[in-house]
Amino acid sequence: MKTIHGKQIIRETLPELLYDESRFTFGIPDAVCFPQTTADVRDAVLEANRAGLSITIIGGKTGIAGGSVPIDGCMALCFSEMGKIIRVSQEPGGAMILHCDPGVTLAGITEFLKDPASWKYPVEGAGLLSPGTWLYAPDPTETAAQLGGTIATNASGAHSFRFGPTRKHVHELVTVLANGDTICLKRGDCREKNGIFAFTSDQGTPFTVRKPLYRPPAVKNAGGYFAGPDMDLLDLFVGSEGTLGIFVECGIRLLPLPRFAAGLSFFADRKSSFDAAAFLRGQARVSAIEYFDESALRFLEQSRSELPFDLPQLPPDRRNAVYWEYMEDEGSPFEDRMDEWESMLTQHGSSFESTWSGFEPGEMERLKALRHAIPETVNNAIARYKRDCPDIRKVSTDTALPAPVFEQIFGEYIARITESKLEHAVFGHLGDFHLHINLVPRTTAELAVAKRLYEDMMRDTIDAGGTVSAEHGIGKLKTGYLRMMYGDAAIAEMAAVKSALDPLWLLNRGTLLEYPPETAPST
Repeated sequence: MKTIHGKQIIRETLPELLYDESRFTFGIPDAVCFPQTTADVRDAVLEANRAGLSITIIGGKTGIAGGSVPIDGCMALCFSEMGKIIRVSQEPGGAMILHCDPGVTLAGITEFLKDPASWKYPVEGAGLLSPGTWLYAPDPTETAAQLGGTIATNASGAHSFRFGPTRKHVHELVTVLANGDTICLKRGDCREKNGIFAFTSDQGTPFTVRKPLYRPPAVKNAGGYFAGPDMDLLDLFVGSEGTLGIFVECGIRLLPLPRFAAGLSFFADRKSSFDAAAFLRGQARVSAIEYFDESALRFLEQSRSELPFDLPQLPPDRRNAVYWEYMEDEGSPFEDRMDEWESMLTQHGSSFESTWSGFEPGEMERLKALRHAIPETVNNAIARYKRDCPDIRKVSTDTALPAPVFEQIFGEYIARITESKLEHAVFGHLGDFHLHINLVPRTTAELAVAKRLYEDMMRDTIDAGGTVSAEHGIGKLKTGYLRMMYGDAAIAEMAAVKSALDPLWLLNRGTLLEYPPETAPST
């Protein structure tokens, strides 16, 4: 296993491993390991135990909450060399399972499914999959994300409106625990009994973990350990942000690929867009509802020359947009719904003439490229502003709100931001009442204003029954807000789960839970 030792050489040769998309840094590891096998990961974990080193797990570094950012003096495990598709299997009920290394990217999975039998290396069972007929439904915006990282954060994307977040599509996880043991968790194999998970590792070590009893917010949520009735142990590990174990093989469930039709419909204002989204939520075959407000489209226009595609002229009188996807089948072609949809669009001040269509695969790819380009235009603007003021950074929300209060609370957020005169961009997953507000300061004074606004929005979100993290996880940057959202008693329950599986708190120390907690032993 390739291993780099020494802070100086790591700083000089591997600086890109010291931060993620948040651009925060927390220190320099004593060693960086690049495992290629489960045995490599076990060896590294056992060495960390002997040396008393905490372990930071590094995936694709596409996160924005600092979860994969190393802390000073740790051992870092980087999964860039553990990125193969392993095999395809079929469950007795017919479900197709794709087994992958944790470092395979979402883009790699998509490319593989186009023609599995012709992949660049032999994949056992690839013949079970016909070309271009299967889908891995989770659709996070960043396709360079590694599968293990998306499972660790229970990531979601546009398709999560219909298909749910990553958790619903995880069938099996082979995991290395903090003591170096391995376990294979298969959905349905280990469920709670009277609130207790009892299991034995492959090496014979018994474990007992008490299920958390707190109730997560009743919205789309990626903050804290999962808790729910009749719980499966697998679901405790999904979304645990690398704090309970290290995934070394991931089995994900594939779905038959529908034929999608898509469109980007333009509206005059936010209310018309939200009213149209209410109609779309009631359509059983709609799979995605995304929103871009006037500020986001302005960023797109200002970056026209930098875009990797030709951007048509945006309608001058309709400066809000809703991206939607519709799943067709032989009995439900989109053409059968067009009159109903045209009536809806007209009612809200739009039309199919004010919609960029994505009825063919190439058209749909262009619409997706536009959707994915908007966050990049915001990041590029921050990069430009940092040349004049290196201390500034983007301040962005990941909140989801309960449906009954969504429009009111969101409207209050926008009113405050407008009053502050901060540059901003709003986009995200309107179907799930989950929009990202990106504050773009140009000076340190504006950064201070952005931080105050963010703090106020987090408090209001929590008071309204929402979550501070709907898809990006808590990482190292939002641990205080997790405590604010759940309270001390729930955080103590999470700490007890952590201690039961990782008594020395070695794995991803400082991620999701503050360190040192009162319940954690010193090393």
